[in-house]
Amino acid sequence: MLVVGMEMAGIILLTLFTGGYDSSFKLYVLNPVLIAAGSLSYYFGWSLLLSYIGIMVAFCYLFLNFSDQSFAAAALENGNLFLALVLTVIVMQMVNRMKRQREEANARTNETMEHIKSLYHIVETSSQHDFMNIGQVITDYVVKLTKLDKALFWFAKKSGEPAPQSRQTGWQQEEERFLFSELEKHEHEWRIQREPVFKSLPGLGDFLLMPVRMSTRFVGMIGVKLESAEGLEGRRWYIQQLMFLSELSAIILERHELGVIENRLIITNEQNRIADEMHDSVSQSLFGIVYATHSLKQTWRKMSDTQLEEQIELIHDSATKVAKELRITIYSLSSKKSGGSTWLGMVRSHLKSLSRLNDVEIELKITGDDFSLPYPYHKALFRIISEATGNAIRHGAARRVVVELSLKPTWIRLSISDDGVGFDTDLLWTESEDNTGGLGMKNMQYLTQSLGGEFQLSSSENAGTRILISIPVGVAELKNA
Repeated sequence: MLVVGMEMAGIILLTLFTGGYDSSFKLYVLNPVLIAAGSLSYYFGWSLLLSYIGIMVAFCYLFLNFSDQSFAAAALENGNLFLALVLTVIVMQMVNRMKRQREEANARTNETMEHIKSLYHIVETSSQHDFMNIGQVITDYVVKLTKLDKALFWFAKKSGEPAPQSRQTGWQQEEERFLFSELEKHEHEWRIQREPVFKSLPGLGDFLLMPVRMSTRFVGMIGVKLESAEGLEGRRWYIQQLMFLSELSAIILERHELGVIENRLIITNEQNRIADEMHDSVSQSLFGIVYATHSLKQTWRKMSDTQLEEQIELIHDSATKVAKELRITIYSLSSKKSGGSTWLGMVRSHLKSLSRLNDVEIELKITGDDFSLPYPYHKALFRIISEATGNAIRHGAARRVVVELSLKPTWIRLSISDDGVGFDTDLLWTESEDNTGGLGMKNMQYLTQSLGGEFQLSSSENAGTRILISIPVGVAELKNA
């Protein structure tokens, strides 16, 4: 602004004191006017233009008005130029405004898509024990997308089952019970609602609420607390966001429930298959051994030593055959013993692919065995490792990442360190609280805490980043029992 103002002042001085007002030199004023109207602030552009017009009219009226013309007549002498400048400012500011609106819309769309992709990614990879965590993640993302301070996900009661615990973001703990008790009073109204609804709750304020429905049942309501100053356009934006999040939440929760049912069916089918195999092979052979032993017990006194030895040898051979069949069955069921794909093998393969694709050295150090590790831990750990290594490469510009995983019967310890650019962790958590950043870190925190673990982050600028996670094995099962 200072440079453009100085340029305008220089043009005015040259115009007035060199006689440029009678030549085409006065058109040079278009340059600062175009810059001010097209790139700088709205008020600065008009102030600059009006200052120029005022100075030129005053100069012409005071110093060049030899025929005692009126002030209006003096202004009309350069009326065409002034009109052209005014139109130029109007057009440039309209173009500039449309450009800014388009940039803001693109930025908002890109930010929304990044949030949605991150939301879908974290929820899709969460384990069957994280149903409560899904509700919390969704409310946090509602705040991220709408830029409001408070959001909620109220779960309705399921038929014959207690309602899942409702979740909220932004309210104090003592306010939470009152909030959900007020929502529960209107449960019948929510169950028949299919469109977004504005609702004023006594003592809580104005809310925008949207029902969440699976194909088979009503799940609950997601909503935001509205600010008093929000206009109609802002409320339309919130409605669009909540409608989309409602549909996405329904899909995520339905897939989550289907995933749980599918896992149960897989386990049931596998149990039935194992039972059939055991019945067809091992069980029949064992029955034969039991029958032969019982028969031998009844007749061994009447048998000669040779006959007795032959009968015992026959039972021995049958028992050896059963043991062999049982060993074959166990090896065929165990991916570890049969050499099939294991969870650690999938982790190694993923990190190897990531390393090749990004030309980054990724070192994986593993101690212990994952064979007895429950499935929810497999899924959460894979998600954390994937998220942390991806962040180190995309955001940290790391050239080397070290992943250390220690698996013990009662504890899991995971360390992920890199040599990237690092960042200010205080700023990260501040942005996360302000709903402007820290999504990946918060997702890893959620996964760790859902398993009863502890999440530690250390980083500084130009000094890399380290994530340290400790998870007790068995705590998640006790919490969800």
